[in-house]
Formats: sequence, structure tokens, C-alpha cells
Amino acid sequence: MAKENKKIKFHLFDFKFTPLKEYESSNNSSSILKSCIDRINNERTQNNKAIVVDRNENRDSESRQLFVSSAAYRLKDKVYKCRIALIRDGKIPTLVNKKNYTLTSFDQLGSNSIAETTNFYIDMNSKVPIVCCEFHSQGPRISDIEYYFRYISSHHMLGLSKACKASIHMEMPINDVLTSISEVLKFKIKVRPQRLAYINDSVNASFVGNMSELANTVDPSYIKVEASFRDFGNVAFKKNNKAKTFIKRTLNDINNDNQVGDDFDDFYLEFENNKGNFDTFSLISGKVELGVNCTYLSPGNIDTKELYNRIMVEFNSYLDSKK
Repeated sequence: MAKENKKIKFHLFDFKFTPLKEYESSNNSSSILKSCIDRINNERTQNNKAIVVDRNENRDSESRQLFVSSAAYRLKDKVYKCRIALIRDGKIPTLVNKKNYTLTSFDQLGSNSIAETTNFYIDMNSKVPIVCCEFHSQGPRISDIEYYFRYISSHHMLGLSKACKASIHMEMPINDVLTSISEVLKFKIKVRPQRLAYINDSVNASFVGNMSELANTVDPSYIKVEASFRDFGNVAFKKNNKAKTFIKRTLNDINNDNQVGDDFDDFYLEFENNKGNFDTFSLISGKVELGVNCTYLSPGNIDTKELYNRIMVEFNSYLDSKK
């Protein structure tokens, strides 16, 4: 019987660290990242433990415990081959028998827990590392990786950096939209109600607050808003500065905080640029995406060696195109 294949998608980002002032002359993003990975691997080899970071430790929400389970350096490629895990305490799955579709409880784990894992590969050929990260809807995301390494590099552990930013590669970078947008023609937003609170705190716009109030009124699974600002059958129109202010504020916050971007299920924009041309931007489908087919070794268990070898062909081709 032929082994099942699955299409695996990857997104990319620059991994930028800002050294503390006293380390500006001796450290850059690559050296700080290497120090972080050395610290992770030393904890594993010397103490047989992982560095576990709870992203929601100081928030009134469910814990989000993360740890890098492996980080091996491939000298030939100058690439770190890594895997990060998200512990799913309190979310014990149920087993299904696919012959008769009966369910069996899976609650006798003892000291073990379920974890979702995400593979990511870090190219170290320049001063700013570039990361190729598996897209995993249930597992750790780019913003989780960013938070994890920010924690380790900061005063919490190594005390080397004052900031860490994962700058996601987009087909149209957000900064290009911000500098070129002249008029907002249309936007579409889709978001789950439980994510609106963080967006509202960050963006601090009455439009998002009104979405939150509406969600509280009717309790939907998600809320979707589409707004148009020009009647193309009418030549005369007036500028809509309120819409442009809202969009620019939202894009700035997405650009500065990856969690804001993660909280949108869709963010689509049609706009007129400063040259008078029509343009579009999509936060979700507008990310640079690489994809490969990979074999299952067993149900749900991807061949990670094959995955690495296949995606590195695409990753290297992408890097070459940027030179």
C-alpha cells in the first residue's frame, strides 16, 4: 500500500534582535539567536530538561506553555533544524475507531501531556537570520516562536537583548501599504469574538469596540464585517479620512505585534495608492508561502527528515531569489 502524503505549508520571517546598549558592538541578531539556542541545548544536555515558557503567565487566560524540543545545527547548510512544542494541558483528546467511529476516552496519561509541535528551520548565512516555519493551525505559531526567544534573550535569562521581532515576509509588505495608501475602497475583517479583546486593547479603535459589543449581544462563533467606501457608479466622491485612519492604525499594530495579526481570521483591504492605482492587501493569503508534499511514516506522523530535505530545496530557491 502506498504511503499517504500531505501538503505542508511554510511561512517565512526575519528574526531581528535588538542588543542591549552594552552589547551593541559585540552582538547582532545571529549571535544572540545562537546564544539562545546554546542555552536551550545546554539545559537539555546538562540537566535533561527543557526551558518551558508560559506565554500567558501574566494574563487572565488559559496557559500557553511552550518549549523548543530540539535545535540541531546543520553545518553543511548553516541552518538550525528546530521543533517547538505547545503543551495542551486540559485539552485531552478522544480516540476514534475509524472502523466503526466509536469514541474512547484518553485520560490516563499520568505525568504525560499532549503536545502540538511545529517544525522550523533557521538560515544563519547572514547577520539577520531568516526562518522557514511550518504553518500549524493547532500548534505553535510564529508569534509563539518570537515570544519564546524574546524571553530567553531578555533580562529573564540571558540579558542580551531588549527586543525581538519576527518580521513576516509578505507579498506586499505592510510598510509599503502604509506609505502608499491614499484612499480606502473596501475592507473585510473576520475574527473570533474571544480574540477581539486583545485586538481592541492594542488597536484602541471604536470600530473594534463596536464589533466586540455586537459579539457580546448575539454570541456568534465568529464575526465578519465588510465595509465599502466608494460607489463606482458615481464619479464624485469625498475622502474618507476616518476609514484611512482606522486602517493605518490597525496595520501599524499588526506590523508591530504579531499576536494582533494572529487574532484575525481574515483581514483584506482594497485601496487606491498614491499613484492613483487600485491595489489589494491580504494579511492571510498575502504571506509568502512555500509548500511541499511529505510522506506519513504512520497516521499523523510526518517523515521529518524528508520534510527537511524537501523544504530546503524551496527555501534555498527563495533565498537565492532575494540576493
